[in-house]
Amino acid sequence: MVLLDFKFTDSNSKQKTYAKIYNDDCFKIFPKLPTESMDLIFADPPYGLAKKKGLRWEYSKHITLQEVWDIFSKNQFFEFNVKWITQCMRMLKPGGSLWVCGTFHNIYQLGFILQNLNFKINNSIVWFKPNAQPNITCRMFTESTEHLVWAVKNHSKTKWTFNYKDTKNLIEDKLNPKGKQTRNVWWIPLTPKSEKWAGIHPTQKPVELLRRIILSCTNENDTVLDPFLGSGTTSVVAKMLGRNSIGIEKEKKYLSIIKKRLEDLGVY
Repeated sequence: MVLLDFKFTDSNSKQKTYAKIYNDDCFKIFPKLPTESMDLIFADPPYGLAKKKGLRWEYSKHITLQEVWDIFSKNQFFEFNVKWITQCMRMLKPGGSLWVCGTFHNIYQLGFILQNLNFKINNSIVWFKPNAQPNITCRMFTESTEHLVWAVKNHSKTKWTFNYKDTKNLIEDKLNPKGKQTRNVWWIPLTPKSEKWAGIHPTQKPVELLRRIILSCTNENDTVLDPFLGSGTTSVVAKMLGRNSIGIEKEKKYLSIIKKRLEDLGVY
């Protein structure tokens, strides 16, 4: 296991925050994290899309969807999702939020598991990508959305955090005018090249997506966990917004990307 421990001080408020990064299997790290210690968990888990030989497009030599970490049998995939979501329920504080990201390949299964584990589902968010990738098989409609489920740990009827005024005043796109209630359809382009300067990750999420989630469901100095950290966007945005973060990433090859992005924010 590799642990990177970053500490930050805001130059204006002198507020101190941290970002802890574990390079290991999330199921080995979960037992180290205390029960009811997280205010928000954002999870961009494997979608179960990848193929052993990848997926080819007849108009290009490019091969996609062949990441080993995304390959499961049907039963393995269900067991995997039940296992990590169960741990999220344990680690969340009463009233804490869990956001999960996916496509039609996994989001319905995730919703089923969340409901059966007694999460309260508050919203289903549709992320519309105006510059979505073309459908490489040319055998179905082009996928131009991803879906996010916002669920809360509401067993004790503890109120969850929702910064309503911030969502009205600090979220704006072509579908959501500033000053109006934010709708559950978000217009956010794919991750721009300017956010990929530290290296390439196949499923890097845009900063704006995480900004909306963390802004909506946490307060300053809260703690955010990402069990599938990828390129580190959750940790980066948490720092930008004055939140603490814990990230877990199994693949060592992405550790350098995470490290570069966090060091660029300034550490002490």
